[in-house]
Amino acid sequence: MYTDYQNPFINDGTIISGDHFIGRQDSLKVIERRVIRPRGGNLVIVGEPRTGKSSLVQKAIIDRKDELLAKKLLPIWINLATFDNSSLFFRSLVTSCYDELEELGWLNKLIIREKERALEDELSWTEGYGRIQRFFQKVRQAEIRILFILDEFDHARRVFKSSVSRFQGVRELSYKPDWRVYWLITSRRNIKNIESQIGSVSNFAQTLGSSHYLGMFDQIDMEAYFSRLSSVGIPVESVLQEQIVYFCGGYPYLLEMLGYEIVEMFYEQQVIDIEKCMQILQGAFFDHYDRIIDLLREDDNLHKLLQILFGWAIDVKQTDIDDFLRYGLLQITEQETYQAFSMHFQTYLKLVERQIDLRNILRETEIALRYFITEKMRNKYGDSWVEELEKKHPKAKTVFDRCRGEQQREKNSFGSRASQNLLDFTYPRELFDVILIKNEWQTTFSTIFGKDKQYWDQRGQLLSKIRNPLAHNRDQVLYEHERQIAEGYCKEILELTNDNQN
Repeated sequence: MYTDYQNPFINDGTIISGDHFIGRQDSLKVIERRVIRPRGGNLVIVGEPRTGKSSLVQKAIIDRKDELLAKKLLPIWINLATFDNSSLFFRSLVTSCYDELEELGWLNKLIIREKERALEDELSWTEGYGRIQRFFQKVRQAEIRILFILDEFDHARRVFKSSVSRFQGVRELSYKPDWRVYWLITSRRNIKNIESQIGSVSNFAQTLGSSHYLGMFDQIDMEAYFSRLSSVGIPVESVLQEQIVYFCGGYPYLLEMLGYEIVEMFYEQQVIDIEKCMQILQGAFFDHYDRIIDLLREDDNLHKLLQILFGWAIDVKQTDIDDFLRYGLLQITEQETYQAFSMHFQTYLKLVERQIDLRNILRETEIALRYFITEKMRNKYGDSWVEELEKKHPKAKTVFDRCRGEQQREKNSFGSRASQNLLDFTYPRELFDVILIKNEWQTTFSTIFGKDKQYWDQRGQLLSKIRNPLAHNRDQVLYEHERQIAEGYCKEILELTNDNQN
């Protein structure tokens, strides 16, 4: 057993700095261009939890602090999640700035005087804020540029709750040249979203300028990640890369966790077994997935993501899809389709999709059809009805073979959480394919459904189109009248299946 190796992924879950930082060259250039250059300004970095927002700022700013100080640019890190109210936040702006200036020997009499005045007790908000502005005015007159890094800015919803005017004060500090400070903000939500939750009508988002979305690792970043694995002696072959991408996609936090376990196993056991690594990490992965899902649910976006990936697409707009793409939760495949950032996460979302109520008649119809087919076929062939259908009908075997593959992948990843019902993995088109099998139609379904096969084949085609119009075909257009017709078909099917249950 080796004991003297250094695991390059030991910092998973923490802010990464120095040589441990991987990739993100384009994002580093954005910060350089928009913030650090002499005519730079504000910037908002938006991204999902643990995509590396804070680490990016650490690498771009804090690791270069001495270089920036030489240019009279003073970065000051403030974690907004550590504040309970806005008064403490504004006082902290003054005290943290003053302490840094004192340590650097950059104080002068005017700055000292305005600091004392700004921190006096029992001042009204208007008077106190005016003195804070004058403090930073004196700092500006000393030709010092203050860059406040406001980490975890989503907590502004709590800090400025019932303090809309004070939230406007954050904007004003960066608006007027006389006392201007600069903001480098990290948050999960965009500023407009945060403003609306606070109840602010300010144009802080416009003052800050455009946001930079930090999504998943791109191809260049992934190459840097695999190179990091290779640097400690691990043979990074294509099969290993495909396994890692299957479980993690380009999600930095998940890649860090898996990379750590791969290195530990390699040095302790001289083997690479991704499945065993994932057994160790399963709880941590599920916890993070649940965190993402909780945030999506909180923003009323979970049902939209599920509709895009699994149907039915009822109230999804292109702007919703664009947002998911910016965050990296969705990606566009080589086949020009949508999928989640990793297939492992997409399979997990499928479990979630089965367990929640999307509250629409289309979803209800799909579930009813699956139950109805299972019931009728079990009555006819017994518990081994799937095998009996496969023996008799090649078309049924084609459907069930595909479903078995999906079911096995789900079992491999999620064990007992996976569905035991093979029909849970069918699409509406496949359900109609089973119903319309010649012999089964004639002996079982025709007397229940009535009409002819062409009549129900047309309904199956439209329901198939509306079931998954986004993830499988990005360019497919779905018109409102088609949705209305589909709902009529669903009512017809539900009435028939309900009336003919045992």
